[in-house]
Amino acid sequence: MASATTGITVIQITDTHLGVEPGPIRPGQPDSDAQLAAVLEQLQRRHPTADLVLVTGDLVEVPEPPAYQRLVRQLSGLPAPLVALAGNHDDRTLAHQVFTHAGHGFDGERVIGPWLILGVDSSYPDHSAGWVSAAELQRIEDSIARHPAHWVLVAVHHPVVAIGSEWMDAIGLLNGEEFLARLTPHARVRACVFGHIHQTFDQTHGGLRLLGCPATCVQFRPGSKDFALDPEEAGYRVLHLHPDGRLETRIERVADTRTVVRPS
Repeated sequence: MASATTGITVIQITDTHLGVEPGPIRPGQPDSDAQLAAVLEQLQRRHPTADLVLVTGDLVEVPEPPAYQRLVRQLSGLPAPLVALAGNHDDRTLAHQVFTHAGHGFDGERVIGPWLILGVDSSYPDHSAGWVSAAELQRIEDSIARHPAHWVLVAVHHPVVAIGSEWMDAIGLLNGEEFLARLTPHARVRACVFGHIHQTFDQTHGGLRLLGCPATCVQFRPGSKDFALDPEEAGYRVLHLHPDGRLETRIERVADTRTVVRPS
C-alpha cells in the first residue's frame, strides 16, 4: 500500500469488451468474460496490495446494462479501489451510473499520497476516434493547478499520438496535439496511460511518458496497415509511482489467453 517511502502501485487494465451475455463477441474470438477472469485472477494473486486499478475504456462491446453490471461484478473482487473510463464502445452516462452506484470512481481525479491520478473522458459519441472537450481540457488545467505539490499520472482511453498502425492512427485522439499541449508544460505531469490500441506502447513526448496497454480480450498486431489480430497473450500494466516523481512500469502477460489467429 502507499507510503511516504515506497510510493504507490497502480494497475491498468483496458478494453475488456464484455458482451451483453458471456461468450465470444465475434466468431473465432475468445470469451471476453473468461479472458478477463484469467487476468483478474493473476492480478489478485500477484498484486494484492495495489493502491488503485484503472480500467481505461471499452468496458463493454455493446453498451447495455447487463454487460456493465456483469463487469462490475467481476471487478468487485479486486482488493484496490477502481476508477473506470469510457471508451468509444461505451455509453458514458450509463457506465458512469453503474460504476458509481457500485461505489467505484469514474474519470475525475483521485489523490493517493504524493500523486494525483487524473481520469480524462475522450469518448466522442457516434465516433470510433476520440475527442477531449474544451471543458475537459480546462478541468485538467484546473486540477493540476489545485495540486501544485503533487506528481501527476493521466489516464485516457484513446492514444494521444500516432502508434504506427495506419488503421488505428485514423481513430486515435483527434485533438491529441491540443491535449498534449495542456500536459507538457507541467514538469510534474509524469505520464499518460491509454487503452484502445490493444498492444504495448512506450514513447516519450517532451519529457512526458506515453504508455499504451494490451487488452484483456484480443490483441491487435503492431504496425499493421489494416485491422489485424495478434496472437499475443492478454495483459495489464503495472506502474510503481515513487514519492520523488520517478515511475517504473512493466507489462505482465497472462498464460493461456492467446487468440488463435487464422490466416486471411
